[in-house]
Amino acid sequence: MKERIFETINLLTTNKGEDWFAVIEEPKKEKFIQFTYDESDGLYIDLPVVALSSEELQKTEKLMSEYSIEKIEITPSEDDCCCCSDGHEHGEDCDCDCCDGEEICEEKFESFNKKIEDKNIAIEIAYRLFKEVYGYKDNTDLNITIFR
Repeated sequence: MKERIFETINLLTTNKGEDWFAVIEEPKKEKFIQFTYDESDGLYIDLPVVALSSEELQKTEKLMSEYSIEKIEITPSEDDCCCCSDGHEHGEDCDCDCCDGEEICEEKFESFNKKIEDKNIAIEIAYRLFKEVYGYKDNTDLNITIFR
């Protein structure tokens, strides 16, 4: 497990350009952690609170506090939002009345999100999350998705 995390973070941080995104996930229970990377801005850890049970949240708060990572409130950008109940993108040509002229992106969510200066710390956090919070063993298979 730790080797997979190591490979993912190393691969992610050697990519050129902006807007790289990686998800490290245990596929059976779909427990995950996310990282973003921009060549100009660096590596960020991201773990949405909504993905955690109440017990996992307590453990995660304790773990993340050791690295001075706190929950922050995030407002999605307009590009990430869609208020239409059938899933189509809301835009100028949309004839639905679901927003009634209101802002599309009002829903906020909490996430553990912070820039990580040292990729070895990012590896350590991800490994400890899977071990201490999610309770997985070292031989657990992880799926890796990297995209831009």
